[in-house]
Amino acid sequence: MAVWALSGRGQVTLPIIILISGVIIEIAVAGTFIAYFLSTGGLGERLSTRAETAALSGIYDTMMKITRDKDFLLVEGCANVLTLNIGSDTADIVTCMARDNPANTFIYMISSTGKASSRQKKFTGTIVVDQTTGKVQLKSIVESPVS
Repeated sequence: MAVWALSGRGQVTLPIIILISGVIIEIAVAGTFIAYFLSTGGLGERLSTRAETAALSGIYDTMMKITRDKDFLLVEGCANVLTLNIGSDTADIVTCMARDNPANTFIYMISSTGKASSRQKKFTGTIVVDQTTGKVQLKSIVESPVS
């Protein structure tokens, strides 16, 4: 009778071990999902910041080209799309020029769309160049909707 009493105690421990291990696995899976969603949220913010930096780099790069070359795009209208590579990100830049005869200036509109993986940001900058003195002045940079 003593042998039968000892063998009956093991029947209760197996379901308890399975129940406890199931709870531990459930907590681990939930923790994995939480870690994944928190990391992807931060990734989207970083990509958005990288796209913004690429777009602004495109505007400042074109401004530098205009400053160095006073004959940059002297024909009224828009230039072809230029692509600026910044690491793994890109900026597509369109530059348009118009003359303001009464003020004796050239007005450049620079539209730059920065792309970082799945994120895009677009900025438009306005630059005024005095025809007489060659002074280059940045008037504004505004964020535009990406079309």
